[in-house]
Amino acid sequence: MPNTVNYVAHYTKKKQVLERKELALKRLIDCRATPDKLMAAAADVRDSRARVLRARRATIVPKDDAFVRYAKIDETIQAILAGSLLDILAEFGWEMADGDAPGSN
Repeated sequence: MPNTVNYVAHYTKKKQVLERKELALKRLIDCRATPDKLMAAAADVRDSRARVLRARRATIVPKDDAFVRYAKIDETIQAILAGSLLDILAEFGWEMADGDAPGSN
């Protein structure tokens, strides 16, 4: 049985998943998907960003300044989760048109 105490988290897969979700969101914006689909995709991107940071946090070696690095990542995760989905959509170039409010179908 491997020694799990020496396990170092590897978060490449989570970064790849994030890239795929961001590309999917960009495609949905480009093809003018419904606002509900856009909001769901933006939520996926937000959650995936938080997962990547949690995995990165797990790679920090517990030593002298680790608590400072943990705190910075924790702050960033909280900011991402508290952020607006509309901000994520705007980041990808989506502009709200008349009648595009989420849930207006």
